[in-house]
Amino acid sequence: MRWTKGPLTRPSADLSPQGEVTLWRDGAAPPPLPGGRGRRAAAGEGAFAAVIAILLALTPAFAAEYSVTSEKVKALTGPNAPAPMKGPDICGTDLGTMAEIDGKVVLAFGDTFGWNDNACIRFGPNWRSNVLAFTTDLDASDGIVIDDWVTGEDGKAVEIAKGAHQDAFKGEQTKIPTAMVTVGDTLYLHYMSVNGFSSMGGVWLCNWSRFISSSDGGKTWSPGPDEFGSFKSSFNMLALSAQPGTGNEGGKYVYAVGTPCGRFAGARVGRVVADKVLDTKAWEYFDGAGWVSDQAQAAEVIRPGVGEGSLVWNPGIGRWMYSTLNELSEAIELRFAERPEGPWSAPQVLARGSDYAQAYGAYMTPSWISADGLAFYFVMSQFGPYNTYIMKAVLTPDQ
Repeated sequence: MRWTKGPLTRPSADLSPQGEVTLWRDGAAPPPLPGGRGRRAAAGEGAFAAVIAILLALTPAFAAEYSVTSEKVKALTGPNAPAPMKGPDICGTDLGTMAEIDGKVVLAFGDTFGWNDNACIRFGPNWRSNVLAFTTDLDASDGIVIDDWVTGEDGKAVEIAKGAHQDAFKGEQTKIPTAMVTVGDTLYLHYMSVNGFSSMGGVWLCNWSRFISSSDGGKTWSPGPDEFGSFKSSFNMLALSAQPGTGNEGGKYVYAVGTPCGRFAGARVGRVVADKVLDTKAWEYFDGAGWVSDQAQAAEVIRPGVGEGSLVWNPGIGRWMYSTLNELSEAIELRFAERPEGPWSAPQVLARGSDYAQAYGAYMTPSWISADGLAFYFVMSQFGPYNTYIMKAVLTPDQ
């Protein structure tokens, strides 16, 4: 097995936003797990924003207003998928973050492995750090059929951002997509460059993160000019949305709910005017009281532990929804908010690890939400079979 990145293994170290996690490699400790404030502020600097941020962190989340139930619909990828998987050589994969463009749903998967002749063996040959799929199937009630992939001349799915595939903590182990968003005719994909996965589930270190963009519907991609997050950034994993909704009237901004690499820190929020996604200097960050240009001053809006996430506006209920694996509660959780920066509700369990072994990831997309907002479909991964599945969720208003 090349690494351990599956969920549901608790660490013993202090993983609070100001804490450090010690992972030893070659006898040396890596940098502290990111998620803190960055540099030490001068006395009195930003005191008001700091107090507001502390109060937000200490204030209990408001009631969720909805209870949630979910069920598995059908496999999306792998040997049990409704679409052929041998041609694109998709035996096992994970994640499946989504964006929509030109009537299609575009799905970005993470580390992907191929078939060994007719056998589908976990972590088999043809390792690709990321692959991209397309579907015009917007009715997820009976599963989703993938129509096409970005492929090479042999018809096999290929990486859109090539990973170095070096040994863990020796450079770059892989490049994993964390989020996608559509602005006009352009797709933006954000990925993290992973330095290495720890043997402790839910813990990994990153080198940096970056945006790439496509102006031809996802067929070809160009890198952004700058890294978006450094190894210590709280925005190395993102959940992105440009949907119009409360707090984003007219779709003026692309909002990002960001976390450090790994699954044990809290979440913070950034935004950028929609046509300036690749301009890192144009981004601003919510510090608990307003918006500032310093990424390191972003306030925690969701407490630890937050893993890979997904952000959508649900017009039927008039709420933003954010889903993520909480490694500490051993469940995929769903939260609600009136604005992308919160305050966010108390979590509702979307899928329990006890029901779906080693479940993680819960990626949503607008077209898979019912008109009344009370049902939606999402993509969930399971590390054991190492594949992705279509799930259905039903919201019931609290009385």
